[in-house]
Amino acid sequence: MLRDAVGSVEVLRGCAQSHARETPSSRRLMEWYAFNGLYLTVDLCVLALPLLLSFDKNVQFYKQWKHFLPVNLSVGAFFIIWDVVFTEAGIWAFNPDYLLGPELFGLPIEEWLFFFCIPYASVFTYFSLQHYVKRNPLKDADTTLNFAAILICAALIVGFYPRYYITLTSIFTLFWLIWATRNTKPFMADLWLAYFVLLVPFVISNGVLTGLSFWEFPVLHHEAENILDQIVWYHAGHNTGWRIFTMPADDLVYGFLLIAMHIAGVERLRERAAAKHLGA
Repeated sequence: MLRDAVGSVEVLRGCAQSHARETPSSRRLMEWYAFNGLYLTVDLCVLALPLLLSFDKNVQFYKQWKHFLPVNLSVGAFFIIWDVVFTEAGIWAFNPDYLLGPELFGLPIEEWLFFFCIPYASVFTYFSLQHYVKRNPLKDADTTLNFAAILICAALIVGFYPRYYITLTSIFTLFWLIWATRNTKPFMADLWLAYFVLLVPFVISNGVLTGLSFWEFPVLHHEAENILDQIVWYHAGHNTGWRIFTMPADDLVYGFLLIAMHIAGVERLRERAAAKHLGA
Protein backbone atom coordinates (compact mmCIF):
# COMPACT_ATOMS: atom_id res chain seq x y z
CA MET A 1 0.00 0.00 0.00
CA LEU A 2 0.99 3.62 -0.54
CA ARG A 3 0.84 4.16 3.22
CA ASP A 4 3.53 1.49 3.68
CA ALA A 5 5.75 3.17 1.12
CA VAL A 6 5.36 6.52 2.79
CA GLY A 7 5.79 5.28 6.36
CA SER A 8 4.32 6.27 9.68
CA VAL A 9 3.26 9.89 9.97
CA GLU A 10 3.67 10.00 13.71
CA VAL A 11 7.16 8.47 13.70
CA LEU A 12 8.39 10.84 11.02
CA ARG A 13 6.83 13.84 12.74
CA GLY A 14 8.43 12.87 15.99
CA CYS A 15 11.83 12.58 14.35
CA ALA A 16 11.50 15.97 12.75
CA GLN A 17 10.36 17.65 15.95
CA SER A 18 13.07 16.05 18.03
CA HIS A 19 15.65 17.94 15.95
CA ALA A 20 13.63 21.14 15.67
CA ARG A 21 15.00 24.53 16.56
CA GLU A 22 13.23 25.79 19.67
CA THR A 23 13.61 29.45 20.54
CA PRO A 24 12.13 31.52 23.39
CA SER A 25 9.85 33.24 20.88
CA SER A 26 8.58 29.97 19.46
CA ARG A 27 7.98 28.58 22.96
CA ARG A 28 5.90 31.64 23.87
CA LEU A 29 3.94 31.31 20.63
CA MET A 30 3.22 27.67 21.30
CA GLU A 31 1.89 28.56 24.75
CA TRP A 32 -0.17 31.48 23.40
CA TYR A 33 -1.60 29.65 20.39
CA ALA A 34 -2.04 26.27 22.08
CA PHE A 35 -5.77 25.99 21.68
CA ASN A 36 -7.89 23.70 19.57
CA GLY A 37 -9.46 26.45 17.50
CA LEU A 38 -6.27 27.77 15.91
CA TYR A 39 -6.79 26.25 12.45
CA LEU A 40 -10.40 27.44 12.50
CA THR A 41 -9.19 30.91 13.46
CA VAL A 42 -6.84 30.99 10.47
CA ASP A 43 -9.72 30.01 8.17
CA LEU A 44 -12.01 32.69 9.56
CA CYS A 45 -9.33 35.38 9.39
CA VAL A 46 -8.81 34.60 5.72
CA LEU A 47 -12.54 34.80 5.05
CA ALA A 48 -13.56 37.73 7.24
CA LEU A 49 -12.48 40.78 5.24
CA PRO A 50 -13.39 39.46 1.77
CA LEU A 51 -16.81 38.42 3.05
CA LEU A 52 -17.41 41.82 4.63
CA LEU A 53 -16.25 43.68 1.51
CA SER A 54 -18.36 41.49 -0.76
CA PHE A 55 -21.12 44.05 -0.27
CA ASP A 56 -18.97 46.96 -1.42
CA LYS A 57 -21.14 49.01 -3.78
CA ASN A 58 -18.45 49.04 -6.45
CA VAL A 59 -17.39 45.38 -6.57
CA GLN A 60 -20.68 43.82 -5.36
CA PHE A 61 -19.11 40.39 -5.20
CA TYR A 62 -22.20 38.97 -3.54
CA LYS A 63 -23.79 39.03 -7.00
CA GLN A 64 -21.19 36.45 -8.09
CA TRP A 65 -22.19 33.98 -5.37
CA LYS A 66 -24.55 32.24 -7.78
CA HIS A 67 -21.50 31.45 -9.91
CA PHE A 68 -18.93 30.93 -7.19
CA LEU A 69 -20.85 28.49 -5.01
CA PRO A 70 -21.50 25.75 -7.62
CA VAL A 71 -17.92 26.07 -8.89
CA ASN A 72 -16.61 25.81 -5.35
CA LEU A 73 -18.63 22.64 -4.80
CA SER A 74 -17.25 20.95 -7.91
CA VAL A 75 -13.65 22.17 -7.74
CA GLY A 76 -13.64 21.73 -3.98
CA ALA A 77 -14.75 18.11 -4.40
CA PHE A 78 -11.72 17.47 -6.62
CA PHE A 79 -9.33 18.92 -4.04
CA ILE A 80 -11.08 17.20 -1.14
CA ILE A 81 -10.71 13.78 -2.80
CA TRP A 82 -7.05 14.55 -3.44
CA ASP A 83 -6.69 15.66 0.19
CA VAL A 84 -8.35 12.53 1.56
CA VAL A 85 -6.06 10.26 -0.48
CA PHE A 86 -2.89 12.12 0.52
CA THR A 87 -3.91 12.26 4.19
CA GLU A 88 -4.60 8.54 4.21
CA ALA A 89 -1.22 7.95 2.56
CA GLY A 90 0.62 10.07 5.13
CA ILE A 91 1.87 12.62 2.61
CA TRP A 92 0.54 15.30 4.93
CA ALA A 93 -1.23 15.28 8.28
CA PHE A 94 -2.86 17.55 10.85
CA ASN A 95 -1.80 18.36 14.39
CA PRO A 96 -4.75 17.56 16.70
CA ASP A 97 -3.50 20.12 19.23
CA TYR A 98 -4.91 22.89 17.02
CA LEU A 99 -8.10 21.22 15.80
CA LEU A 100 -11.63 21.17 17.19
CA GLY A 101 -11.85 17.41 16.74
CA PRO A 102 -14.69 16.52 14.33
CA GLU A 103 -13.60 14.86 11.08
CA LEU A 104 -15.26 13.82 7.83
CA PHE A 105 -13.60 11.21 5.60
CA GLY A 106 -10.47 11.54 7.69
CA LEU A 107 -10.18 15.31 7.25
CA PRO A 108 -10.73 17.79 10.08
CA ILE A 109 -13.63 20.16 9.52
CA GLU A 110 -11.12 23.03 9.42
CA GLU A 111 -9.57 21.51 6.31
CA TRP A 112 -12.97 21.33 4.63
CA LEU A 113 -13.50 24.98 5.48
CA PHE A 114 -10.07 25.82 4.05
CA PHE A 115 -11.35 24.86 0.59
CA PHE A 116 -14.09 27.44 0.89
CA CYS A 117 -12.24 30.28 2.60
CA ILE A 118 -9.13 30.39 0.42
CA PRO A 119 -11.01 30.18 -2.91
CA TYR A 120 -13.57 32.73 -1.73
CA ALA A 121 -10.88 35.24 -0.75
CA SER A 122 -9.01 34.56 -3.99
CA VAL A 123 -11.95 34.97 -6.36
CA PHE A 124 -13.05 38.07 -4.44
CA THR A 125 -9.57 39.53 -4.95
CA TYR A 126 -9.73 38.68 -8.65
CA PHE A 127 -12.98 40.61 -9.13
CA SER A 128 -11.82 43.50 -6.94
CA LEU A 129 -8.67 43.92 -9.01
CA GLN A 130 -10.71 43.80 -12.21
CA HIS A 131 -12.75 46.71 -10.93
CA TYR A 132 -10.08 48.87 -9.33
CA VAL A 133 -7.07 48.22 -11.62
CA LYS A 134 -8.10 49.96 -14.81
CA ARG A 135 -5.02 48.90 -16.75
CA ASN A 136 -3.61 45.50 -15.92
CA PRO A 137 0.21 45.68 -16.18
CA LEU A 138 0.23 42.00 -17.19
CA LYS A 139 -2.24 42.45 -20.04
CA ASP A 140 0.29 41.56 -22.73
CA ALA A 141 2.34 39.16 -20.62
CA ASP A 142 -0.16 36.39 -19.92
CA THR A 143 0.99 34.09 -22.74
CA THR A 144 4.62 34.50 -21.70
CA LEU A 145 3.72 33.75 -18.10
CA ASN A 146 1.74 30.69 -19.20
CA PHE A 147 4.66 29.27 -21.16
CA ALA A 148 7.09 30.02 -18.34
CA ALA A 149 4.80 28.25 -15.86
CA ILE A 150 4.43 25.28 -18.23
CA LEU A 151 8.22 24.93 -18.43
CA ILE A 152 8.54 25.22 -14.64
CA CYS A 153 5.92 22.52 -14.10
CA ALA A 154 7.60 20.23 -16.62
CA ALA A 155 10.96 20.75 -14.93
CA LEU A 156 9.45 20.00 -11.51
CA ILE A 157 7.91 16.78 -12.81
CA VAL A 158 11.20 15.60 -14.31
CA GLY A 159 13.32 16.78 -11.40
CA PHE A 160 11.24 15.49 -8.50
CA TYR A 161 9.43 12.37 -9.76
CA PRO A 162 8.21 10.27 -7.94
CA ARG A 163 7.70 12.66 -4.99
CA TYR A 164 3.92 12.50 -4.97
CA TYR A 165 2.94 15.99 -3.82
CA ILE A 166 5.08 18.10 -6.13
CA THR A 167 4.81 15.65 -9.05
CA LEU A 168 1.05 15.31 -9.05
CA THR A 169 0.49 19.01 -8.40
CA SER A 170 2.78 19.94 -11.28
CA ILE A 171 1.07 17.47 -13.63
CA PHE A 172 -2.40 18.83 -12.90
CA THR A 173 -1.18 22.43 -13.21
CA LEU A 174 0.70 21.68 -16.42
CA PHE A 175 -2.40 20.26 -18.12
CA TRP A 176 -4.54 23.16 -16.87
CA LEU A 177 -2.07 25.70 -18.25
CA ILE A 178 -1.90 23.94 -21.61
CA TRP A 179 -5.69 23.97 -21.79
CA ALA A 180 -5.87 27.67 -20.89
CA THR A 181 -3.14 28.60 -23.37
CA ARG A 182 -4.57 26.61 -26.28
CA ASN A 183 -8.01 28.04 -25.72
CA THR A 184 -6.73 31.63 -25.31
CA LYS A 185 -8.66 32.35 -22.15
CA PRO A 186 -9.16 36.13 -21.88
CA PHE A 187 -9.12 36.10 -18.09
CA MET A 188 -5.51 34.86 -17.82
CA ALA A 189 -3.89 38.28 -17.38
CA ASP A 190 -6.31 39.10 -14.56
CA LEU A 191 -5.72 35.67 -13.04
CA TRP A 192 -1.95 36.19 -13.01
CA LEU A 193 -2.35 39.64 -11.45
CA ALA A 194 -4.60 38.25 -8.72
CA TYR A 195 -2.16 35.39 -8.09
CA PHE A 196 0.80 37.71 -7.63
CA VAL A 197 -1.17 40.04 -5.36
CA LEU A 198 -2.34 37.07 -3.29
CA LEU A 199 1.17 35.70 -2.75
CA VAL A 200 1.78 37.80 0.37
CA PRO A 201 -1.40 36.82 2.28
CA PHE A 202 -1.04 33.28 0.96
CA VAL A 203 2.48 32.93 2.36
CA ILE A 204 1.36 34.43 5.69
CA SER A 205 -1.68 32.18 6.15
CA ASN A 206 0.18 29.07 5.01
CA GLY A 207 3.12 30.16 7.12
CA VAL A 208 0.96 30.01 10.24
CA LEU A 209 -0.38 26.61 9.22
CA THR A 210 3.08 25.16 8.61
CA GLY A 211 5.05 26.84 11.42
CA LEU A 212 3.68 29.06 14.16
CA SER A 213 6.78 31.29 14.27
CA PHE A 214 7.26 31.30 10.50
CA TRP A 215 8.88 34.75 10.41
CA GLU A 216 11.88 33.45 12.35
CA PHE A 217 12.98 31.38 9.37
CA PRO A 218 14.83 32.48 6.23
CA VAL A 219 12.71 33.53 3.27
CA LEU A 220 14.01 30.53 1.34
CA HIS A 221 15.68 27.54 2.95
CA HIS A 222 15.99 23.76 2.84
CA GLU A 223 15.77 22.96 6.55
CA ALA A 224 12.23 21.79 7.20
CA GLU A 225 13.50 19.66 10.08
CA ASN A 226 14.08 22.86 12.06
CA ILE A 227 10.41 23.83 12.06
CA LEU A 228 9.23 23.30 15.61
CA ASP A 229 5.46 23.10 15.49
CA GLN A 230 2.92 22.93 12.69
CA ILE A 231 -0.81 22.76 12.25
CA VAL A 232 -0.34 21.00 8.92
CA TRP A 233 2.62 18.65 8.58
CA TYR A 234 4.21 17.56 5.27
CA HIS A 235 6.14 14.38 4.57
CA ALA A 236 9.63 15.52 3.55
CA GLY A 237 9.95 12.76 0.96
CA HIS A 238 7.16 14.02 -1.27
CA ASN A 239 7.92 17.68 -1.91
CA THR A 240 10.90 19.66 -3.17
CA GLY A 241 12.20 20.20 0.35
CA TRP A 242 12.40 23.96 -0.15
CA ARG A 243 10.52 26.22 2.23
CA ILE A 244 9.42 29.85 1.97
CA PHE A 245 9.66 30.74 5.65
CA THR A 246 7.86 27.57 6.80
CA MET A 247 5.53 27.05 3.82
CA PRO A 248 6.56 24.35 1.34
CA ALA A 249 7.51 26.10 -1.90
CA ASP A 250 5.38 23.45 -3.61
CA ASP A 251 2.32 25.24 -2.26
CA LEU A 252 2.93 28.03 -4.81
CA VAL A 253 1.99 25.59 -7.57
CA TYR A 254 -0.85 24.04 -5.57
CA GLY A 255 -2.24 27.47 -4.71
CA PHE A 256 -2.13 28.60 -8.32
CA LEU A 257 -4.08 25.52 -9.42
CA LEU A 258 -6.69 26.02 -6.69
CA ILE A 259 -7.21 29.67 -7.65
CA ALA A 260 -7.08 29.07 -11.41
CA MET A 261 -9.66 26.30 -11.45
CA HIS A 262 -12.09 28.41 -9.45
CA ILE A 263 -11.67 31.51 -11.60
CA ALA A 264 -11.96 29.50 -14.82
CA GLY A 265 -15.16 27.89 -13.54
CA VAL A 266 -16.70 31.18 -12.44
CA GLU A 267 -15.85 32.84 -15.74
CA ARG A 268 -17.36 29.91 -17.64
CA LEU A 269 -20.65 30.23 -15.76
CA ARG A 270 -20.65 33.98 -16.31
CA GLU A 271 -20.19 33.43 -20.05
CA ARG A 272 -23.09 31.00 -20.12
CA ALA A 273 -25.30 33.41 -18.20
CA ALA A 274 -24.40 36.27 -20.56
CA ALA A 275 -25.09 34.15 -23.65
CA LYS A 276 -28.42 33.01 -22.22
CA HIS A 277 -29.35 36.61 -21.46
CA LEU A 278 -28.53 37.71 -25.02
CA GLY A 279 -30.47 34.83 -26.50
CA ALA A 280 -33.56 35.56 -24.43
